[in-house]
Amino acid sequence: MILFLFRLKDNLDEAITLSKSKKEASSSASQSASPPPLQDGDGKYTLIGLISHIGKHTGSGHYVCHLKKDGKWVIFNDEKVALSESPPIEHAYIYLFKRKACNES
Repeated sequence: MILFLFRLKDNLDEAITLSKSKKEASSSASQSASPPPLQDGDGKYTLIGLISHIGKHTGSGHYVCHLKKDGKWVIFNDEKVALSESPPIEHAYIYLFKRKACNES
């Protein structure tokens, strides 16, 4: 979904309208046929990484990656790799999740 919005950034209203109409179509189709239950536990995920942008706008600056390793956040910024005290979780462009195993809470 995020990539779709970037592709249509010049006409964001149209992108949102297209997204809403797709959701409405899929929800009406899903009401008639319910999906089968999961065979391998609940679908629960944990945040393991994010990609954010450093710069005034997408036309300048660059993207960096934050990954969670051994319970701590690490920033990957070109050749610099360091611990990240406060990763910009609420400002990320892309979020990376890992599905939890059935026995994890």
